[in-house]
Amino acid sequence: MCNGYIEKLKCGKCVKESIETLKSKCVNRNEKKGVIWTHECMVRYSNRFFFNTKEERPSFCEKKSEDYEGQLDGFNKVLSSLTEDLLTKISKAPNGSNKFSVNKVTISEDKHLFGFAQCIPNLSMDNCKKCLRQAMDFLQTCARGKIGGRVLYPSCILRYDPNLFFPLPTGKRKNPGALASIICFHGILPVVILVFGCYLLHRESRKNLKHQKGNCGEEITTEMNSLQFDLNTIQEATNKFSDDNMIGEGGFGAVYKGMFRNGLEIAVKRLKRNSSQGAIEFKKEVLLISKLQHRNLVRLIGFCIERNEKILIYEFVHNKSLDYYLFCSKSQRKLSWTERYNIIRGIARGILYLHEDSHLNIIHCDLKPNNILLDRKMNAKISDFGLARIMSVDQMQGNTSIISGTYGYMSPEYAMLGQFSVKSDVFSFGVIILEIISGKRNVDCTGKDSDDLLSYAWKKWKESKHIELLDPTLEDSFSETEITRCIQIGLLCVQGHPDQRPIMATIALYFNCNSVDLPLPQEPAFLMRGKTEIKDE
Repeated sequence: MCNGYIEKLKCGKCVKESIETLKSKCVNRNEKKGVIWTHECMVRYSNRFFFNTKEERPSFCEKKSEDYEGQLDGFNKVLSSLTEDLLTKISKAPNGSNKFSVNKVTISEDKHLFGFAQCIPNLSMDNCKKCLRQAMDFLQTCARGKIGGRVLYPSCILRYDPNLFFPLPTGKRKNPGALASIICFHGILPVVILVFGCYLLHRESRKNLKHQKGNCGEEITTEMNSLQFDLNTIQEATNKFSDDNMIGEGGFGAVYKGMFRNGLEIAVKRLKRNSSQGAIEFKKEVLLISKLQHRNLVRLIGFCIERNEKILIYEFVHNKSLDYYLFCSKSQRKLSWTERYNIIRGIARGILYLHEDSHLNIIHCDLKPNNILLDRKMNAKISDFGLARIMSVDQMQGNTSIISGTYGYMSPEYAMLGQFSVKSDVFSFGVIILEIISGKRNVDCTGKDSDDLLSYAWKKWKESKHIELLDPTLEDSFSETEITRCIQIGLLCVQGHPDQRPIMATIALYFNCNSVDLPLPQEPAFLMRGKTEIKDE
């Protein structure tokens, strides 16, 4: 596929040269798949059908080295306007036409931004828009504050630049996209028959990236090399993993705050050495999280496998976890009802993406306030996918003899029987809703010998005194209608039997359409008190 503004001769030359590069770099190594991007075209091959499939991996972000000099907020607004206009133009294109658009916006009298967006021809309009939306989110993070940047996906491309990089229209001309497709698909067909296994990411420049082989296997390093950082870069960013930079520690290792030379703040998860469980966790998180891009999920920036180190690099989320703001006595910042309501809806959007919109049926399996991070604007971002389950498209539940998670948030069928499904996450979400509303933990609601939060909420609901569940720090600054609806949704999510709980798509409808009547909840699932040990018999 050639960029929509490229002329025929340049298009043909670009595709031909790209095919030769793929042959030498991937085909001659007996690789199954490959993709190459230049500034004029993209050529891709695979041993499976992909023409009408939305894919965001492998991905690449290229950015200008120069920072924007001026008011960054104003620049970001102009950039958002540019990308939205590009998406609008593509969405209005008639059926059968190529899905690309170019545009120009003015920053000041002598400064402009030029933009370009394009999807592969066979992609549906709905998937095209989703792909470009994800590219927009990625671009805002990876090229933050830079005067230019572009995101390259196998299914779509998005670029902005202060310099004009496409020809201004001079009249009607034949669309070069069709020729690009013919050359690409016919020229590559003999290649597809011969090949067996890798992604080639062709890039013009990328600092601080190396191809490293490690204990987690060549599959990760070949498929994910566009995300790989060398250890020296990570050590520099974290002041050699200084204790002063440590911001948390879990079962698989410590988390450090860091900063790259370009000013980008990061969170670095350093897995414990010589831990087979840590290696499995690492593989799972790299292969899983790298495919996920959503505004309500913590984004994986990169990883490192070097000198027996296994490291994950995430975007840094500034305002700690939801757990801190709800339950920590040290927190001087209390969440308003508007913030709590937006956090609830943000979590719902993130879970819906995991369950249905990510093209992988993903079950988190450990949703809790401590795994909900809050950004500068108090937007929710779901983190810690180490326990997530990747389900096949037609698989609705699974079983495990190893129960991993946090009591108080696990559904009864998972905690007792090892059965997990999307409804397991729905149960956890219901508990979180009630905790956000009440400011109380599920496991110690009103005292050691009192009811747990679910029982307490149900009791108040049955007595029509559900407003008494509300966190007293909110005083009168809340919407009783919103709170009542949220409590009802929360109770529906914590029903004892999975079939009685709504799916996330239905929950999203409940939040987005207040005219939809909610079912009446039944008594919620009970809470298992004390320590419970589950073993594989």
